[in-house]
Amino acid sequence: MAAAPLPQLATDVRDGLILLLPDLPGLPDTARPKRLAQALGLPSDALTPEALLTRLALPNAAAPGDLWPVLVDLLRTAVRGATRATPNWSLVIENVLRAGPTEVEPLGTTLPPVLNLTFRLSDTLGLVPGLSVRDGIGLVLALPTLAPENSTLAFRADGLELALADHELLKLLAPDGLSLKGSLGVRLDGKGLRLDGGSNGKGIALPLDRAPAGLRAPSLYVASHDGGLQLITSFRASLLGVADAAVDGVGLEIRPTAGGYTPSIVPPKGLGLSLALGPAKGGGFLGEQDGQYRGALSLSLGPVEVKAFGILQPRPPSVLVALSAEFTPAIELGLAFTLNAVGGLVGVGRALDRAGLAAAVQSGHLDDLLFPADAAAAAPRILTTLGAVFPARAGSTVVGPMFRVGWGRPVSFVTADVGVVLELPSGVVGLLGRLRIALPAPQAPVIDLRASVAGVVDAADGLVEINANLAGSRLLTAPVEGGLALRAKSGQDATFILSAGGFHPRYTPPAGFPTPKRLTIPIADSPFLKVVFSGYFALTPGTVQAGAELSAVIGTSGTGVSGRLSFDALVRWEPSFGVMLDLSGSFALRVAGETLCSVGLRVHVDGPTPCWHVAGRASVSFFFFDVSFPFDEHWNCTGQVVAPTPPDVCRALEQALDDPRSWEPVLPDGVRTMVSLRADGVAAGRLLHPLGRVRFSQRTVPLGIEVVRFGPGRLPKATAFDVAVTFPTGVGTSQPVTEDFARADFFDLTDDQKLTQPAFERFRSGAELTPPPTAGSATRTTVPVEYETKWLGGTAPAPPWLISDAALETALAHGAVGRSLVHELSTRYTTPPRQPVLKERMYALASRDTLKTQTGFLSTFTEAAAKLGDTAGGPGLLQIVPAYEVRP
Repeated sequence: MAAAPLPQLATDVRDGLILLLPDLPGLPDTARPKRLAQALGLPSDALTPEALLTRLALPNAAAPGDLWPVLVDLLRTAVRGATRATPNWSLVIENVLRAGPTEVEPLGTTLPPVLNLTFRLSDTLGLVPGLSVRDGIGLVLALPTLAPENSTLAFRADGLELALADHELLKLLAPDGLSLKGSLGVRLDGKGLRLDGGSNGKGIALPLDRAPAGLRAPSLYVASHDGGLQLITSFRASLLGVADAAVDGVGLEIRPTAGGYTPSIVPPKGLGLSLALGPAKGGGFLGEQDGQYRGALSLSLGPVEVKAFGILQPRPPSVLVALSAEFTPAIELGLAFTLNAVGGLVGVGRALDRAGLAAAVQSGHLDDLLFPADAAAAAPRILTTLGAVFPARAGSTVVGPMFRVGWGRPVSFVTADVGVVLELPSGVVGLLGRLRIALPAPQAPVIDLRASVAGVVDAADGLVEINANLAGSRLLTAPVEGGLALRAKSGQDATFILSAGGFHPRYTPPAGFPTPKRLTIPIADSPFLKVVFSGYFALTPGTVQAGAELSAVIGTSGTGVSGRLSFDALVRWEPSFGVMLDLSGSFALRVAGETLCSVGLRVHVDGPTPCWHVAGRASVSFFFFDVSFPFDEHWNCTGQVVAPTPPDVCRALEQALDDPRSWEPVLPDGVRTMVSLRADGVAAGRLLHPLGRVRFSQRTVPLGIEVVRFGPGRLPKATAFDVAVTFPTGVGTSQPVTEDFARADFFDLTDDQKLTQPAFERFRSGAELTPPPTAGSATRTTVPVEYETKWLGGTAPAPPWLISDAALETALAHGAVGRSLVHELSTRYTTPPRQPVLKERMYALASRDTLKTQTGFLSTFTEAAAKLGDTAGGPGLLQIVPAYEVRP
């Protein structure tokens, strides 16, 4: 029969004993074991240890991790395979009966209020090779006869011994074998599983009674694992007498197999080393994590400090190694400059992750990639940072040097760390830098300014990114924080953003752009006086943003004076210079936690054109009186905006037509140039391939769309500009060419629209001309082919020695080029077609309620905005959304 959960087991045992006890004293001795087995509901009529353990295993009980049924079933399997035919065991029900291998002795005929059933194995029992129980095993079922739901089932194994001797590393650390002895206690009740000992991510800690000599701080953990058990130990020991090793994660794994359990040794998950041998002193670490092996080593060899970090990943194969060597004393370079350290980074199957690099700068962990100060203590974090910044990627390689230069006497109080990492084959370049100014000395600085800088240059994608952070900087005793971020990108999602300290509160930066920390400088920082300044500055294609806050607290949080002043500014140039400014300030006086008086002010300023506008609210609170009044004033209103002189867009467009940089030859599809050719006597210019195309593209003004402004100037009326580019004879075909244009330079956008709408969009910028196919009757030019002849071996005939064309064509087929597989397959310079991965960004007019559209998709936000304005009632019912937000 299948074992039942604990309350049902307790009920069945109680009911069976109630029926058995009145008849048990009168039964023959030979019949009592069978009747007791039936009363307990054993799976067979035999009263044996295996049958009792099967009954108490409770495989259907809701035990966390299924640890209980695995433990008891492991005991049952060990008892069944024990060398003794009948292991010593006993079954005692307090004040009711006592049973053993040969007899069942009645002690009473009624059940007590609380029935305690104790089953015990007293022999030494080998569970699996390497794991045994020396001092006996006991299971106790405590049953309140009137409330089976409150029953408990306890397991106790004293003298649980783990003995491992077949691992080569363990033999070095524990020559006499690794043998740990402890106790395991488990309690199961209606609330779940309870275990003696603390727990962590490794499992349940077992109290230890014995450990081999030489092992320091040993520990043993047990946990359920893949239907079996895992026993893991950690300890410290001497390695060959030359190093101190800290071992973590070694142990025994017990897996269920057909008819039993099979053990296997779990190799160490981590190994830490401390070395002190003559002049060599240092430490290292090697560990396994998520299928990777990560290690670090720090070694001092006289004047040179060597640090190394490595990550090895078997599947897919990749390796990453960062190495640095510090010189003590530093190498003199002259003019008070010194070379303090050199290093490098090599990664095969690794790539540069831009988001991970930006996160390392903002978190202050860029030091982990250059020259970390405490390699031994920070090794796990350093390896994690390396893995995040240089993740695995098949077919990619990263390589680059690093160096540290110092300046100052007698020590370098200015140090600069520089690293350049090249990713191949993409050509992406990563720039790593760190600058520290520590005055008067790095060991005890009064002023300690630290700037971490990281950048990425991706020429193929038209991307430049720079991130900087002041993490760890201090001015006297006060910390200084702040950050800077720059992104300049061309292409479909072109943008330019520069931020020092953050953004305007109403601005949403693009996805993936790291928001720098506010520039924060504590002017005063003492228990009774705190003055802090913070600020930001940002530049985007349509806005200039700036803001600052000054806060002060005099006294304590309960009694004192506090105040703050802040502003957020948005500067614009259209139609003439103007600014939108938000000011706020407050002041409060507190005594014993109560505010006696307070003053608050909020002001919004907009101007100077078409007029100055000031609005806001002021409030005053004094004891029980509160006064608040708004204000809204205008002055110097001209009634109209004085626009600058209209720009001459046609003249600028004509200049773009005359600019050679606007014209570009385009190769035929699938063709790449292997050499660059220039006609004799031509100092500059490019040649057009006979089968190629010519492209005209300019970034002065979008073509074929009405614009109302040109940079800071406004046009007299909305005007569309266009350029027709054709061959003189009018033959051939023309295809439009697009470029990225800043929308704020050509369309009227409010401040809110500049902050929330796309900064750049692709508009038509020119045309690409394809000549007509060459007619069969076209004039053809024959060019003589000259070649150089070399005679290999023997005596060369007297010059001139020429080979006939027929002989040359016959010989070419037998040469190295003619017999090459690349030549035969003609694949060496063939460009395979590339399928587009990213879809073009599109927009739609969708219902505000359902996000469904019936108007189709438009290629630009500008077209969608124009269509929304032409739709009757559109602004109230519809909204512009990206295509991916439209519901089907």
